[in-house]
Amino acid sequence: MFGLKGSGIMWRLPLSGIGSLQTSTRLLIPRNNTSNTITNSVGIFSNSNYLRRLISTRRLTKNNVLAQSSNLGILKRIQCRWKSTSVASKSESEVSSTDKKETVKKVGSFKEITELLNLLKDEWPTLSFAIICLLFSSAVSMLFPTIMGKIIDTAKPNESEDGDESLGNFKVPKTIDILSYEIPINVFYGSLICVFAVGSLANFGRIVLLRKVGERIMAKLRVDIERNIFYQSSKFWDKYKSGDLISRLVNDSTVVTRSVTQNVSDGLRSTISGFVGIAMMLTISVKLTGYMFMIFPVLLFIALVFGRRVKKVSREIQQQLGSLTKVSEEQFSFVKTIQSFNNENYEVSKFQKEVQKLYDLSIYEGKLNGYFYSGNGFIGNSFLVCLLSVGVWMVRQGELSIGELSSYLMYTIYSASSVYSLSNFYSELMKGVGASERVFELLKLKPDIDPYVGKKASVDGDIIFQNIKFHYPTRENHQVFNGLNLTLRKGDHVCLVGPSGCGKSTVTQLLLRYYDPNSGKIFVNGNDLSELSLANFREQVGIVQQEPMLFSGTLRENIVYGRRYVSDEDIKRVCDLANCTSFINNFPDGLETKIGSKGAQLSGGQKQRIALARTLLLGAQVPDTIRKTLGKINVLGEDGRILLGPSVLILDEATSALDAHSEEAIKKTLQLRHKAGLTTISIAHRLSTINMSNRVIVFSQNGTILADGAFTEMISNPKSELNLLLNKSTKGDDTETDLTREEKLEEEEKNTEKDSVNAESDKK
Repeated sequence: MFGLKGSGIMWRLPLSGIGSLQTSTRLLIPRNNTSNTITNSVGIFSNSNYLRRLISTRRLTKNNVLAQSSNLGILKRIQCRWKSTSVASKSESEVSSTDKKETVKKVGSFKEITELLNLLKDEWPTLSFAIICLLFSSAVSMLFPTIMGKIIDTAKPNESEDGDESLGNFKVPKTIDILSYEIPINVFYGSLICVFAVGSLANFGRIVLLRKVGERIMAKLRVDIERNIFYQSSKFWDKYKSGDLISRLVNDSTVVTRSVTQNVSDGLRSTISGFVGIAMMLTISVKLTGYMFMIFPVLLFIALVFGRRVKKVSREIQQQLGSLTKVSEEQFSFVKTIQSFNNENYEVSKFQKEVQKLYDLSIYEGKLNGYFYSGNGFIGNSFLVCLLSVGVWMVRQGELSIGELSSYLMYTIYSASSVYSLSNFYSELMKGVGASERVFELLKLKPDIDPYVGKKASVDGDIIFQNIKFHYPTRENHQVFNGLNLTLRKGDHVCLVGPSGCGKSTVTQLLLRYYDPNSGKIFVNGNDLSELSLANFREQVGIVQQEPMLFSGTLRENIVYGRRYVSDEDIKRVCDLANCTSFINNFPDGLETKIGSKGAQLSGGQKQRIALARTLLLGAQVPDTIRKTLGKINVLGEDGRILLGPSVLILDEATSALDAHSEEAIKKTLQLRHKAGLTTISIAHRLSTINMSNRVIVFSQNGTILADGAFTEMISNPKSELNLLLNKSTKGDDTETDLTREEKLEEEEKNTEKDSVNAESDKK
């Protein structure tokens, strides 16, 4: 299943069918093409003039072109051999050199490594203790070869010297010479065990402290990423997919943390062991150490070469992990849609392709590691054999004792192991650098709008759109508004209607400052919206969408999401106003009912009503005269707010899933808002929703305003833009604005539900 692929490119026809191929001009080139001559190319062209032009510019010979053609527009299959021109060669070499420069610039950058290590700057107190423990445990380890050499040299053949105990053919001395001091052998062994015990404790401290540092860095890194991306504008969310962000937040941060904690500790340990080992080797034999230095440049060169390649492939693996997470997250989110189209196999194959890419990259990384470690091991072991032969010769010449040679070889192994570990340290560090690029990219992002900068002001006033020009960042060629002028008066309930894509939702997105207009101004209560504190502004504006986002948890937790500390009485009031009380009481656990991921346990209408209750609970401050009047209708909260939502409420198809009874209840709540002087902006396609408003604004397809007036006047005029929009269904217009047909479908759906209920009761 996950075998390695060949050098060519495999492609499949899209689901749209053969029709899409008839206009295709793709050119497929083998992947592993490094020469100036491009061979075995396969092109699919739909225009013969384009082919002639390509032949002249690329110097294609007619002998190398195989074509089957009939009429223009019929698919042509061409297999050709390219002969590159000098211009093409020059261009290719320029591109190649540019790629190399970029690679050199990206791979192994000292600035990137410094930036990665800067993550440790806040952890120096704990890290210092860990380093002290590291130094002590390393010192204990490095004493062992010297001690072993001393013991070997003091163990001499048994020649019946007085005062020594006999052990086979060797005598065991009663004392041992350490730094010119004669130490009793029993004291020496006891002290040695104590030193090793302290070294083990130091090693334990190092491991625990470094783990603590690592977990703190990872936690802080993840929180910083989460905090930073939450304050980004909609442009950011248009660019980045949630799956990729999750991968960076979880996978990349783990790789980065590991590379600067445990990996740095191992690097320091290897550095200390290496330097101490070399110093001890120099004290034993300068000549042997000189020979040993010959291998270091070779190992260093190998580490640098493979380290750069590992960093590059590590970055690609992290990117592919992000793609894999993105695909799976999207598939799990739309599993019902996938199942409804019977596309399970297609989605699995799409996921399998992403897994295959990750598998190929991981195998490649494994091969790099295999080449690196096996090559280093072979070179190191071969050199150790050579060093041993030289050492034996020196012992025979009397230049070294057997104990000194034993100590030297142990230090050689320690030093070689340190060099090996340093190579591994560099390789892991490059992995961390590769992952850190994706992490730091998110950390360095600055929000287009700082939500806490600007003045705080009330939004309880008119909203004016003045000469607004706007296009979405991802659709620069499509101008949504080209000079929009619109005034929404305080206390109005305005309904925005029009065909799909005319800019109704864009009005609300600009008002909430998800985007800023390309030109023009938006004024709220006489204040320029761009000068207001966004956080303070959004506290006074609420929105309920057609597909409301509910959090996994209880009904209570979702309702109080905007205001954490409210009384049960206030919750009950908003549930009554949003017509939620009846279905909440039907649940055994009431407000404590778990609703599942994204409210999966609720129907569409129930989710919309819970979302409306959540927004109503935000409340608004109104003059005492209005508060006293509305207080009689039980909408007054315990803190003095009226529980009818914030000063400005946006309903984006927020009642599309409600039945007639629920819609009528919501209509009464919205009438109370109008009575309280609170502004409501609705976006609707259904007549039953439009008639809740007192003012209707009709948009054209190109974003201009066709009509603006009272609902009663428009609906009573057969030639009004509103009625023309409603009557499109009679002309066979299959658009989303076909309101009359939608009403009929809704009625049929209700009748179907009634029939099913009656049938069920008959069975019982």
